[in-house]
Amino acid sequence: MRKDNAIPLASLALWGASLAYVWTISGQPRMADGGLSGDEMSLIEMAMMLAVPLATFASMFIAMRRAYWNGSRFWLFACLLLWPLAYVYALLINRTDLH
Repeated sequence: MRKDNAIPLASLALWGASLAYVWTISGQPRMADGGLSGDEMSLIEMAMMLAVPLATFASMFIAMRRAYWNGSRFWLFACLLLWPLAYVYALLINRTDLH
C-alpha cells in the first residue's frame, strides 16, 4: 500500500467494518428500533461512531488538497459537496500526492 492512499483506504475499511458490525448486531433487542442511542452503545461502538466520520473528513481533505494542487476546481468542489467522490478522486483518478 502506498503512503499516499493509506488514509482513504483505512477510511473505506472503517466504513466496511462498521457496516458489517451493524449487520451482525441487527438481530439484537437493542436494535429493535433500527438504531442505537448513547445509553445502548458500548465504548467501542461510540469510538467507531466517531472514527468513521473523522476518517471520511480526512479522506475528503486529502482529495480536496490534491485537486487544489492540480488546479482542478471541479474536483475540489465535487469532493467537498459529494463525499463519495472524494474516494473516487483519491483512489482512482489522482493517486499520488505532488507535494
